[in-house]
Amino acid sequence: MANNRAGLDAEHVLHPEYMPGARNERKPEAALNPEYEPDPGQDADPESEPDPKSEPDSESEPDPESEPDPESEPDPESERAYECKVDLQVELELVLIRHGHTQWNAERRYLGSTDLPLLPESEVKLSALRHQPELAGSFWRVYCSDLRRCRETLAVIAPSLEQSAVYDSRLREMSFGAWEGQTYEQLQSNPSYRSWIDDPTAFTPPDGESWAEFTGRVESFLSELLHIAAEAPGLRNGPIRILIVTHGGVIRQMLARTTAGLGFREAAAPPPGTATTVRLRWRGGEEGSCH
Repeated sequence: MANNRAGLDAEHVLHPEYMPGARNERKPEAALNPEYEPDPGQDADPESEPDPKSEPDSESEPDPESEPDPESEPDPESERAYECKVDLQVELELVLIRHGHTQWNAERRYLGSTDLPLLPESEVKLSALRHQPELAGSFWRVYCSDLRRCRETLAVIAPSLEQSAVYDSRLREMSFGAWEGQTYEQLQSNPSYRSWIDDPTAFTPPDGESWAEFTGRVESFLSELLHIAAEAPGLRNGPIRILIVTHGGVIRQMLARTTAGLGFREAAAPPPGTATTVRLRWRGGEEGSCH
């Protein structure tokens, strides 16, 4: 993975301490290190373990009386139900782009809901990424956070898609409330901040967004996207490509949400302007995923 020196654009995202339930003894400078890479020895998220109740019963024997009668006529209702399930199969390919740097990123300040523009030098760096292979070809839909730094990133990196984009507030970075614009050094002695770092699922920044609110809106966006694609006619040949320009925290949550065995702690956001791809599958009303 390429090194990245972004600031804290909930790049808490790249804040190794900012992980649910993660008590961290890293030094302050390490806690702020945006080049955080997951520990290869890190255990998988225990919530991703298979449910033992779902394992088949190896001791059960098939009931011979339940064997289908080869001479029986097929049930038209069953055939229609099967056809319906087949028709609902859909696969999405989400191309995720993280926005470029702002002044607060450069100063390593918490940046969530505050609406800042890109730095001029960031626009130059983003323009060099227009021809990365993930952006080649067409997209069925284009979505973008409605915050300025994401809108400007889309305008630079894929200008031909700017007018067709849907700007969705659910793709915003997590709001850090009263801690917006502050650095780790300014907050490290704050008891509330320490509690939030120890367990962001139980503590919320003053006037900020709770963990449940943040993950809930990301989940809402993904669920709605799957349903829209599943109901759209003529979208069954190959993966449906969708471009999403958003923030580091949202990308990490999407990676954790859609990749088996990967938690938010292990997920890493890509460098600004660099694409990462996630695939979602919908089969007969049941969601699956791969990365």
